[in-house]
Amino acid sequence: MSTKPVTFVWPGDLHLETPERPNNQVAQWMADEVNDVIKPDFVQFAGDNVQHARDAEWALFKNVTSKLKIPFHALVGDHDAHHDPGCYSYKTNVGPTYHAFSHGDYRFICLNTNECRPLGMKDDQVIWFRYEVDAAIARNERVVVFQHNYPFQVWEDFLVYPGMEEWRQVMQTRPITALFAGHTHYGQMANDGRNVYITSRSIGDPEGGAAGYAIVHLDEDELAVAYRTNEDKGPIAMITSPRRIILATKAAHIVTGPTEARARGWSVIPVTSAQARIDDGAWSDMHETDEMSWSFPIPGDTLSKGEHTLEVRLTDENGETGTDRIVFACDLTGRYNPYPMVDPVVKGTKFC
Repeated sequence: MSTKPVTFVWPGDLHLETPERPNNQVAQWMADEVNDVIKPDFVQFAGDNVQHARDAEWALFKNVTSKLKIPFHALVGDHDAHHDPGCYSYKTNVGPTYHAFSHGDYRFICLNTNECRPLGMKDDQVIWFRYEVDAAIARNERVVVFQHNYPFQVWEDFLVYPGMEEWRQVMQTRPITALFAGHTHYGQMANDGRNVYITSRSIGDPEGGAAGYAIVHLDEDELAVAYRTNEDKGPIAMITSPRRIILATKAAHIVTGPTEARARGWSVIPVTSAQARIDDGAWSDMHETDEMSWSFPIPGDTLSKGEHTLEVRLTDENGETGTDRIVFACDLTGRYNPYPMVDPVVKGTKFC
């Protein structure tokens, strides 16, 4: 199956409430970076776009989305359904509460996991979800799922609510490329041994670091995520191959011999240097393969079995540097058995 690369921006929950709150300013900054720096295929909002689903809050959300020069999609969060379980305000201001769309050879399925309170999906949506996944697979499309509620949210129930056991049956019996969620306020990646789940740090009341947005790259077996905070300066670097081990679900996702690392970058200032290194080795220049794309040889035949690190750094004309660092797996026999893990480990949260 051949696919075309897809890049999208995944901002965390906005929780827009009043114009003077910092989250509104960060959301405006994010929209400017999307337009001027990233220029992705689309933006996907994670839900909790507003705080109480009031008209003035929806106006703030529209101020953000109206700035975007590329398409956007949104999800229903619990705050978007605040005192409005029928999501009438959401439907009026945004549109359908669940839908699907294709881009390239990917099918993106946007679920409404707040169709029941405090969490859940009704029978009609569950049937629709199953049909959408099966129809996409029949068309040789790769499936990506978007939903507000994160299955591994600490201190919250998930599978006990309506429709969620049926949701799990679909997720565990079909080939799902990845699931992206919001709701947590903290960022995390999870691997349950079959699927990968990614949640981005919230823009409204973020936990674990500064607010920002995630950039996601999809290209056949490549799945990469980079996070940009509103405190970051200089270029953005993203290692697109190999996969970081937390996102590896099969042997095709690990290094099994000599291969090439690949990286992408974004910058408003010309990049003058692109370098990489493995483990604690010396930094070496990368080979430019396309505009803002580079490669670097990985001597997979000489690396020991196990985990290794790969770092990339991009430097612009002003001397500002952007970096990315991943841990990847290597085994010359080609064997790889994924096991459940999360990164980072989070044991508490104030907001959910």
